[in-house]
Amino acid sequence: MKLLNKAVAMSLTVALLGTTSLVFSEAALAQRQQQGVNGYNVWEVRFNGGLFRETGRGHWTEYGADGRVKYTFSETGRDDWSVYLNDSSRNVQLQIDIHRNWIRLGDRGGPKRDFYPITSAYRNEGRMRPAPPTRSVETDGRNVQQVFFSGGSFRKTGPGRWTEYNAQGRAMFNFTETGRDKWSVYLNDRSRNVRLQLDLYRKWVGYADNGGAMSDLYQIQSASRRRGASPSQRPTPRPAPRPSPRPSGNTRDVNAGPIWSREDAKTKCPVVAASQGGQWTGEWRTTVQGKMSVCEIRF
Repeated sequence: MKLLNKAVAMSLTVALLGTTSLVFSEAALAQRQQQGVNGYNVWEVRFNGGLFRETGRGHWTEYGADGRVKYTFSETGRDDWSVYLNDSSRNVQLQIDIHRNWIRLGDRGGPKRDFYPITSAYRNEGRMRPAPPTRSVETDGRNVQQVFFSGGSFRKTGPGRWTEYNAQGRAMFNFTETGRDKWSVYLNDRSRNVRLQLDLYRKWVGYADNGGAMSDLYQIQSASRRRGASPSQRPTPRPAPRPSPRPSGNTRDVNAGPIWSREDAKTKCPVVAASQGGQWTGEWRTTVQGKMSVCEIRF
C-alpha cells in the first residue's frame, strides 16, 4: 500500500511539474517575442482597449477588448520602426510606431496624430529584416543635415544642435538633438517644452508640447545631407501625399496640436498657417480636449 501511495504521489508531482513547465514556457515565449521588436518583424501590438494583429499576408485586423473584429486594414509599407496601414473603406491611415510606442491616426492622406499608446508589441520570429539594397547613399534619418518645408527649414548648426529658420532665413528657434533612427531625427526645445520629429519616410515634421501627443505640423518638401544647400542643390523630393480636399470657400481648419489659451494660439497658429502657405484668421478651437486643436487658415 505504501508503494502504491508513493507511486501516486510521484505521478501527481510529475503532472504538476509538467503543467508548471508549460506555463513557464509560454511566459518565456511571450517575453522573447517582445524583445527585438521592430517595424519589419512586428505582427501584433496591444493598447488599452484592444489590439492590432497581422492576420494574413498584407492584412491586419483591429480587435476590441472583447476580442471582436472592429476594422480590417491593408499593409502599405514598413520601415525600421513602423508599419503603415490603410482602410480604404473609411479612407483611414494608421502608423504603428514601435520606436515611440504610439499608433498614429490620419484620414484622406492627411496629417497623422498620436491616437493609441502601445502597451506591448510582439514579433514574428520567422520574419527577418530585409537585406539593405545596393544603391547610392540617400538622405535619411542617420545622415540628414537640413530639412525644408514651405515656410522655412531646419538645419543642423553644430554637434547635437539644430535651428529652425523662417522663409526669410531668420533664426526662429533652437533645438537639441535627442536621437536618430533610420528615418527620423528627434529634437527638443526645453525652453518651450516642445518636441519635434523630422520624419523623412512620411515627409512630415511632427510637433508635441508639454509632454503631450505628437501631431503632424509641417509637410517636408525636401532634405539634404549637406548643411547650407541652396534651393537648386536640394534633392528632388518624392511625390508628396495627396492633400485632403479643401472645403469650399477660402478658409479651412488645420490641426495644430493642443492649444492651451488665446496667447498660446497667437504663438502656434501663425506658424501652422505659414507651413500651409496661408494666413491665420485669428480663430481657433479645441477638437479633442488636451490633445488636439485647429487653427482657421485663410488661403
